[in-house]
Amino acid sequence: MTMIKFMVISSIAIIIFGIILASWGMDDISGLLAHPARVALLSLLIAQFIVMFFFISPKWMFHSGVLSNTCPIKENCLIGYLGIMAVILFLIISPFSDRKAWMLLAGGDFFRYLGLMLFILGNILIFWKAIHISKKVLEFGKLAKNQLITDGPFKYIRHPYYVGLIMICISIPLVFVSSLGLLLALFASTALLEQIAREEKRLMQHYKDEWLDYIQKTKRLIPWF
Repeated sequence: MTMIKFMVISSIAIIIFGIILASWGMDDISGLLAHPARVALLSLLIAQFIVMFFFISPKWMFHSGVLSNTCPIKENCLIGYLGIMAVILFLIISPFSDRKAWMLLAGGDFFRYLGLMLFILGNILIFWKAIHISKKVLEFGKLAKNQLITDGPFKYIRHPYYVGLIMICISIPLVFVSSLGLLLALFASTALLEQIAREEKRLMQHYKDEWLDYIQKTKRLIPWF
């Protein structure tokens, strides 16, 4: 299992770094590393994969069972496909735009460091959710099949994993100050928003009064807003 985990995580890392390096241009790695915000992003990506491998089990990070409020909707294949295509496109376009100074956001370093902040916050949400669910399982053993988790990060927002993903999607083109990359990231985020809407409908049908009571105390995406 550890070897499979290593292969999956390392493959994702190689793909993401490969796309960024190739899109920027392998002949100008020093240029990519010339700005501290880009160096910080690449360093945070490495740290993210290290944490995923050594400290967080992917089955809790990407857990999609009824232990959490992020159960998958299997009929969303088209939404998922479009979202993945948008992610690949903004990963390609963002570094290219930055190097070629093409369609860049006005504001420069402000957006670069805003992107870094969003990347960190997004990962905090995702890892918090994963750690919380793993602790629940360790504490109670095999949780009841239909249990709805409403504490931890779920106490404040109903979809911490998706919110974290949205933040990370938006953060990368911001670090590269790519306006077209940001538009594609927002498009990828709409796929996640559609996923959230469908899941909430299913959860409402399944949990009924318990879900109604829960959503009265929480926000879908942003706490206290």
